[in-house]
Amino acid sequence: MKTLKFLFLEDSSTDLELIQRELKRAGVEYIPLHVQDREEYLRAIEDEKPDFIFSDYSLPNFDGLSALTIAKEQCPSTPFIFVSGTYGEEAAIQTLTRGATDYVLKDRLVKLVPALRRAIREIEEHKALRRAEQEKFEIEEQLRQSQKVEAMGFLAGAMAHEINNPIMAIIDYAQLISKGEMDIDKAQKIASKIKQEGERISVMVKDLLRFARQEKGAFEPVSVFALIARARSISEQRLKMSRIQLDLDIHTNLPSVMCKEGQILQVLLNLINNGTDALNQRYPEYDENKRMIISAKPEEIAGKSWVRITVEDLGSGIPQEIGKSIFNTFFTTKGADKGTGLGLSVSLGIVKEHGGFLSFESAPMEYTRFFLDLPAV
Repeated sequence: MKTLKFLFLEDSSTDLELIQRELKRAGVEYIPLHVQDREEYLRAIEDEKPDFIFSDYSLPNFDGLSALTIAKEQCPSTPFIFVSGTYGEEAAIQTLTRGATDYVLKDRLVKLVPALRRAIREIEEHKALRRAEQEKFEIEEQLRQSQKVEAMGFLAGAMAHEINNPIMAIIDYAQLISKGEMDIDKAQKIASKIKQEGERISVMVKDLLRFARQEKGAFEPVSVFALIARARSISEQRLKMSRIQLDLDIHTNLPSVMCKEGQILQVLLNLINNGTDALNQRYPEYDENKRMIISAKPEEIAGKSWVRITVEDLGSGIPQEIGKSIFNTFFTTKGADKGTGLGLSVSLGIVKEHGGFLSFESAPMEYTRFFLDLPAV
């Protein structure tokens, strides 16, 4: 463990000696740094980067409150303890309100070491809390990425089938051109069709790659219409293979939402995948009621603007007895090869991080509606 640096802002050599004697008597090891005015104080903070600051309240050419203000600007996490002989109750309240760690009267220096140890303990607790928060964040990121890979697994086979169709068309067109038996006009028309099919593949692959990318970017304004369009593009082939009709009901002039696009897209795809499973469970084959509806409209909650995205399916519904458990991590009613139970729990975590809400209502064997509420820009 490194030896701590203590910065003393004190104009009295006698008082400084008494303070340091109290620390020495308690067996505290440190590197002393002594300053008496503003210039020395600023230089010590910048060059020495002290671990603790001990400051008198009143000095001839400087004052403790100004020193505290500077410390909060230059080194906000460094504990700042006032050690003063002139220190009333009003001054004590004022210094603590402004961010001082503690205060000790010079005629009661016996309280100095306990104040120091409290500050050290608070630093250790803060570091432990930050480590715990970092570990929690890393675990959540791993769960999100794991669930994203799971969602991609459901979509990849369907998308591979969808990509295969335009690829076969491109091959057929290329073979026609290679024979060299057509005029220039017909060749240009076929070349145009090849370009269209290629662009179709490009859009599908870009949407999937965009979704697959591990996102660490900042929140930014995103069009709700664009979010739903990308979710539809990625899940379109799975819906088609399941013979599910997807209807959209998007309110015109929707405000944007402030979000991490890939994460909200992940939520939408989770809800679409769950709806697809519910519809396939109720209707294994084609049925005119095998439908999913995605709607989006502006809302006002507590005087603030929101956007509500609703993903509704007319599938098997959610039984009341399991409704309270569906957001629990690893809870699933599907087989081991159908899901891990991460989808809704990860989705809920993402939505909470965005300051939004994720809720649902369902009637067994009738419908399920998931409501995704996000603050509007």
